[in-house]
Amino acid sequence: MEILHCKTVAGVRKELAVFALVYNLVRRAMEEAGRRQGVEAARIGFVDAWRWLQEARPGDELPPLVVNPDRPGRMRPRMRKRRPKQYPLMTRPRDELRKALLKQRPAA
Repeated sequence: MEILHCKTVAGVRKELAVFALVYNLVRRAMEEAGRRQGVEAARIGFVDAWRWLQEARPGDELPPLVVNPDRPGRMRPRMRKRRPKQYPLMTRPRDELRKALLKQRPAA
């Protein structure tokens, strides 16, 4: 959800609504798996639940999902790992930029 792709307010609202819907669906699957497996929902792997939901078909039974180990006191700082690129953002169509590059190139 780092980048929203829609260009209109209505489109952004739809995109955010879909993200919220999918997140809540995954969390619901985690809760159900945790209840069935006898562990807290927070210990069920989010990615495992999400992947199962992507592959599941109507009527499929929820399989046992990955249970993450209990790690009390485990905390990590929230920071961005990736550095910004040194190149400018593409603000014009690719074809337009390609033509501008060809004009700059010396004739051979």
